[in-house]
Amino acid sequence: MNPGIFYLYEYENNKRKRNVGFIKIARRYQTCILQIHIRGISTGNGASLELYAFYRDGNAMTGTQIATLTCFGKTVSERLPVSERSFPEGRPLSEMDGFLIKLPGDKPAVFWMASAFFFPVDISQLRPPAAPEEESETIPAPAPEEEPETVSAPAPDNVEAEDPGNTEAPVPESNRESSESPSVFSDGISGQERESAAEDREYRKEKKKARKIQRSDISVLPRRFWFLANNSFLLHGYHNYNHLLLAEEDGRLWLGVPGIYDPREAKVADLFGFPQFTREYADCLELEPEECSDNADFGYWCRCVGAGRIG
Repeated sequence: MNPGIFYLYEYENNKRKRNVGFIKIARRYQTCILQIHIRGISTGNGASLELYAFYRDGNAMTGTQIATLTCFGKTVSERLPVSERSFPEGRPLSEMDGFLIKLPGDKPAVFWMASAFFFPVDISQLRPPAAPEEESETIPAPAPEEEPETVSAPAPDNVEAEDPGNTEAPVPESNRESSESPSVFSDGISGQERESAAEDREYRKEKKKARKIQRSDISVLPRRFWFLANNSFLLHGYHNYNHLLLAEEDGRLWLGVPGIYDPREAKVADLFGFPQFTREYADCLELEPEECSDNADFGYWCRCVGAGRIG
């Protein structure tokens, strides 16, 4: 795994059921900062959950418990610093295949997992790392008195360790829609074209009203939309880009979650209630470097939040 955000899915009897939140991973030196957000899980108030880091070994999952989480009101929200030395066999984050959360016990019916890829899961195959084999101490036989003691030459110590290599599966490049027009910020454009592009952006600013908002600003929307403040997909985009979009078109308000278009992400966005994607507003807002992406497919996943106007 690499640093980033990974969705947490609930599994029941080893079958993947639904998304319940995400784990955001940041890495500093040999320590990982895990931000864990889970909602709507069926555990009692104050229940303890075991957090494991694991890697795959064939059909088995070799894992080590790295923390204990506490559930309050069917919700878990914690920020944990975890040393990579606590991972199975002290392996680095790049050699981990995922994180698993489960109730105490050997074979729980329900558990939660975040991974960089999907694979058939059997919770009974989660096992601790094998204990290192202890070398048996041997006592050399005494040399005969009549023979002089011989000293063997020391073994060379310049043998390089084998490079474990990158264990992560390559991520396929997402297909771009052929109907999309090229970005106005493409390299090699002339001064006249640049001026024309600037005028076009100014026209769009006048034509479309939009502004950045924070998650707390969702309270300005009608009460029936306040639940979106805890929407897992919205939290995912908000933590990545530190803002949301509120736009007005034809007297209707739209709430947008920043992100990068991808066909697989489009299915997830639709599942969480943000079925439409637009790239237009990225040029209309004054975004800081940490609030946007250089990717040409950066934009906003949107949903209508009723009639209204932006003041």
